[in-house]
Amino acid sequence: MAFKFSLESVLKVRKHQEKVQKQKLAEELMKKKKIDDVKVEVQNKLNHYLETDSVQTAANIQTIKRHGRHVLQTHELIRKLGSESQEADKSVSEVRNSLADAHKECHILEKLKEVEQQMFSKKIQRSEQKTMDEIATQSFSR
Repeated sequence: MAFKFSLESVLKVRKHQEKVQKQKLAEELMKKKKIDDVKVEVQNKLNHYLETDSVQTAANIQTIKRHGRHVLQTHELIRKLGSESQEADKSVSEVRNSLADAHKECHILEKLKEVEQQMFSKKIQRSEQKTMDEIATQSFSR
């Protein structure tokens, strides 16, 4: 007589849900990393642009305007990437929470399985002990 967990199918579903949540978390972390990398790259380009531009002198009003627009657009892009990074942080946090919930549900079922398995083992041991006691009683009474 082998042990059969009554909620094995539910446990499989919960493990699958946990795996899906791990994949979602990995995707969200990759998105956040990409956003942060782009933000750092833009910031570095801006710094490099400002350093090289400070060496050059402005020849006319058009270059000064173009320079100003470029700096403003770059700062706006950095602000936009900052807000996207904050949104990505929020989504990573939400996915982490859902992963934690999925892990809890899976862990609860695994503990339940362990408890049922221990109860099954004790039941088998009692049954074997009862059989051994009956054999001993019968052999003693002969």
